[in-house]
Amino acid sequence: MVAIENQSQAQRPAESARIPKEARRLLHDLAAAWPNVADCRALEVVPLKGAMTNEVYQVRWLTAPAGGEAGAGALKEREVRKVLVRIYGDGVDLFFDRDDELRTFECMSRHGQGPRLLGRFPNGRIEEFIHARVRAHANP
Repeated sequence: MVAIENQSQAQRPAESARIPKEARRLLHDLAAAWPNVADCRALEVVPLKGAMTNEVYQVRWLTAPAGGEAGAGALKEREVRKVLVRIYGDGVDLFFDRDDELRTFECMSRHGQGPRLLGRFPNGRIEEFIHARVRAHANP
């Protein structure tokens, strides 16, 4: 999936409104539990493309600067904490069992295969964000 980075900052708050309130509550709770997140309510929502049936978003927060430094230089040294929010597509559960999919994802997550499951809400889940690139394979 690819972040849609060319959208202006003015458009991103509208994306935040697309995330269900149950998911927003989970996101705030997750960020509040991480000791290095500067402000758990100051999240940025970036839509991702590449999902076939779901709406998928990268949600990120700035971390607190190391050593309590202040100023513009400290902002450059801050890291960003990221998660992935997956909102299930409407009607897709007619084609497969959503409970089976979730049980499989939870099992894989527990065994360290793929992203960790960080939370669930009625119409989706929150996952660890894994930054990766897809490479095309050449046929031998």
